[in-house]
Amino acid sequence: MTSPPLHNRRTALPGMILFIILMVTLAGIGQLFIKHGVTAVTDRIGGFPTDIIGFFSLVFYPPVFIGLVIYFFFGIAWLKILADVPVSFAFPFLAISYIVIILGSFWFLGESVSSLKIASVVLIIAGVTCLSRSDTSEIPLPSPTDVS
Repeated sequence: MTSPPLHNRRTALPGMILFIILMVTLAGIGQLFIKHGVTAVTDRIGGFPTDIIGFFSLVFYPPVFIGLVIYFFFGIAWLKILADVPVSFAFPFLAISYIVIILGSFWFLGESVSSLKIASVVLIIAGVTCLSRSDTSEIPLPSPTDVS
């Protein structure tokens, strides 16, 4: 006798994919806020803070604090995602954050985008697409009585 599938792909998958993509994009935006804030503070004080007061002023600097709050909500959402879908399905979507970081750092931080980065983005999209379409979540687990 076989176990039922771990996840019903036909009913929950499209909404879950959109939720995962939105949450990973949000995490990437949080990273951009943190990068912008840390750069602003370290440029202003001449390096990373070495005392507790400097550290707290860095953590509560508005862009850094906003980025950390975004990460907090991403962490909660990630727990929900992992509760609903197999890790082998959800985890590849984290690679989307690389795309968000490359594009966001180009648009908002003025960093350059090389042809190698563009090729990498294409490969990431292809990889996430292939992994999300793999049928690993439909493989039933053997029951303890099936083991010989």
